[in-house]
Amino acid sequence: MTAVVALVLGVLTAAPASGSTPASVEAASLPASLSEAALGGPVKMADLSKFNPGNIISDAVFFNRGTMTEAQIQTFLDGKVRTCSSNFVCLKDWYDNTRSIPADAMCGAYQGGTRERASRIIYKVAQSCGINPQVLLVMLQKEQGLILSSAPSAWNYQAAMGQGCPDTAACDTRYYGFFNQVQGAAWQLKRYANPPGTTRIFTWYAPGNTWNVRYHPNAACGTSPVYIQNQATANLYYYTPYQPTGSALAAGYSASPDPCASYGNRNFFQFFTDWFGSTQRDAGAEILAEYNAQGGAASLGAATTGLVELTKNGGGFGTAYEFGSIYWSYAHGAKTVRMGPLRDYYFVRGGADGNMGWPALNQQTLALSTGNGIGQLFSAGSLYSGTAGTFIVRDPMRGGYFSLNGAAGPLGWPTADESCANGTCAQSFEGGTVVASSAGVFPVVSPVRALFEAAGGAAGTWGVPLSGVLSVAYNGGGLGQVFANGSAYYRSGGPAFFVSGAVRDAYFARGGAAGSLGFPTGAAVCEGSTGCRQQFDGGWLLWTAAAGARVGDPAIDAAHNASSGVLGTRTAGSFVRYAYNGGGFAEGFANGAVFYKPSVGAAFAVSGAVRDAYFATGGAAGRYGWPTSAMTCANGTCAQSFEGGTVVASSAGVFPVVSPVRALFEAAGGAAGTWGVPLSGVLSVAYNGGGLGQVFANGSAYYRSGGPAFFVSGAVRDAYFARGGAAGSLGFPTGAAVCEGSTGCRQQFDGGWLLWTAAAGARVGDPAIDAAHNASSGVLGTRTAGSFVRYAYNGGGFAEGFANGAVFYKPSVGAAFAVSGAVRDAYFATGGAAGRYGWPTSAMTCANGTCAQSFEGGTISATG
Repeated sequence: MTAVVALVLGVLTAAPASGSTPASVEAASLPASLSEAALGGPVKMADLSKFNPGNIISDAVFFNRGTMTEAQIQTFLDGKVRTCSSNFVCLKDWYDNTRSIPADAMCGAYQGGTRERASRIIYKVAQSCGINPQVLLVMLQKEQGLILSSAPSAWNYQAAMGQGCPDTAACDTRYYGFFNQVQGAAWQLKRYANPPGTTRIFTWYAPGNTWNVRYHPNAACGTSPVYIQNQATANLYYYTPYQPTGSALAAGYSASPDPCASYGNRNFFQFFTDWFGSTQRDAGAEILAEYNAQGGAASLGAATTGLVELTKNGGGFGTAYEFGSIYWSYAHGAKTVRMGPLRDYYFVRGGADGNMGWPALNQQTLALSTGNGIGQLFSAGSLYSGTAGTFIVRDPMRGGYFSLNGAAGPLGWPTADESCANGTCAQSFEGGTVVASSAGVFPVVSPVRALFEAAGGAAGTWGVPLSGVLSVAYNGGGLGQVFANGSAYYRSGGPAFFVSGAVRDAYFARGGAAGSLGFPTGAAVCEGSTGCRQQFDGGWLLWTAAAGARVGDPAIDAAHNASSGVLGTRTAGSFVRYAYNGGGFAEGFANGAVFYKPSVGAAFAVSGAVRDAYFATGGAAGRYGWPTSAMTCANGTCAQSFEGGTVVASSAGVFPVVSPVRALFEAAGGAAGTWGVPLSGVLSVAYNGGGLGQVFANGSAYYRSGGPAFFVSGAVRDAYFARGGAAGSLGFPTGAAVCEGSTGCRQQFDGGWLLWTAAAGARVGDPAIDAAHNASSGVLGTRTAGSFVRYAYNGGGFAEGFANGAVFYKPSVGAAFAVSGAVRDAYFATGGAAGRYGWPTSAMTCANGTCAQSFEGGTISATG
């Protein structure tokens, strides 16, 4: 970087001949005609008596990238040279093709473009490198006069910033070109500070120290000591390593006759001041203004010190008061640190001279859901005093904390200062832990945090986080976080699980959380170094050192192992997850399959003819759902229970037994019980209102849709079938058979009861009617064969005729009543139970030759 190619007003000579070195012109005389006034603009005269060789420009001004927009830069260039000489291109009209440059420790990324204007290049470089664009404009003038030149040469653009052009050698051709010059110079101005990640090369003008600075490239001109107050001033000396003599300062924009005069840093100060204002700020005045703004003596009390200069951390000033201190820094201006826990913490760590640097914002009160507190931003970190105490959050930790909205975000208040080991730092907060390592700065929050810390934190088995929380949209959605030695996954509101090692490799090979396995649902279980297993939505990943990884389920494996070889070998790739009927898993084998529904809690093998029938109806996805028991076989018959029924395979065939028949069937002992094996599936009966039935070896079950089932067997079934079964007059059974030993049985049907005794055989009747007949003391006489009838009229009921009368029974009334004599005659004359009197509601009573009986429709009285 040349210090001497900067002319007093930047009037440039032509490019030197190839192989030569640009002439040193800082000490050259300046033709009187070449003044800024002669170039079309008024000359402001900066007060060079204020030039401070130890603080040419403050860091706050030098590194303030936000002073000008691209449009403002273009307007500035347009105003400096309104008309360009013929055959020349002035800076306001200059375009250059730029290249993309990735980010590094000095500058952020630069996105290249085609035909970018000089103003755009200056603006974009200023933003990416964090340099005041005004500084770049001044350096373009000081080095090659490009701001004020109306006839710039190609060489002026080739070496626009003097980057790569030392005083003692030819310019480095790698830096040729306007874009390369501007970007390279800005990059170099940041490199001088030896930012983190770089080596400490530039130390000989380090701020906070006194250095002997030369006056001229000619060493014989001597040096004088200069206390370098800040990084920006150090940067200017690294770039142009000479200070102006008194005569150079006295000459203003003119050249001095002094042969030891140099002008580079004088010109920088003068052009900057004339174009943009002061390179400094008045610390004392700003501290006083801050004092008044904070309420003056009523708030901070009286001053206890005067203005004190502080030289560390870039330098600045401070004044102490009874109830606080005000600090002024080049980077942040005047800020107050109030008496209290924040100032106590700050003072213990050296205040502005310590490792927290300068206050960058005033104290703020923070009202959070977890409790109120205060916070304040400093140049080297943010200080908080909250529910757990007072702690600092430093860079780069602060970046991860701020990415989640700081104390107002999910991390809440810090609960400890950071701890560091082996280049990795970690800090605990109410809602998580932030880890800063070479991989970046990432927060670890609940529910991952508890597992992470239980595993030893950043120094533990998980290693450092390599990402923040990531969203996974697949398999119902969830969240994940990557660590050096594995990945954590969880769904919102659920627990987190860590996947690592050989299991993770196999998991990722199958698509990870976006693949068929979905999210982990349990922690990994490992037996030494021989094997590991971990459960996922889509099954278990089972890994052994000998066999590698496969997807399966330990419950299915146990059922297979317990089959004593009946199932045979595993069918590769047959493990599947079903979402049907509550969800579960299945795996195929040579001679069958094993099904496992976690909510059932056990795995069951299905094989043989039962399997064939089960698969024919859709297996676990069909109407039978998942098996709920193991298959049992005896005497050539096998049976197995499923959620939707029991499947029985016998010599008669393979038939399912489903609800509501199933419960009765199993209560009767199943296929080995009193019903025997099913001889049919469910059969439809269209008669008597319709219903369903199923035939078994020792009887038949009947039921209507939604109603209970009843079994009909033995002599009752024989009599029932003789009367047409469910299609006959009796219709469907409405109750279970009741048998007294071997002497008799009865069972109720739609059309009455079938009553059977070993002595008399079967007849249709009703126990209530029989009871009324028996209670008549013989008055009714003998039963009239075949007279039992069912009436549908007036709510329905039953009647049976006897030699001297009849008995009527309406179930909703709940009792049977005999009707006889003249009352019967009158009752029958009006249609009986089907007529206007309906069903009897009481027994007949007789007195003085008159008998009476109550019916639903009235009372009938008869004499005789």
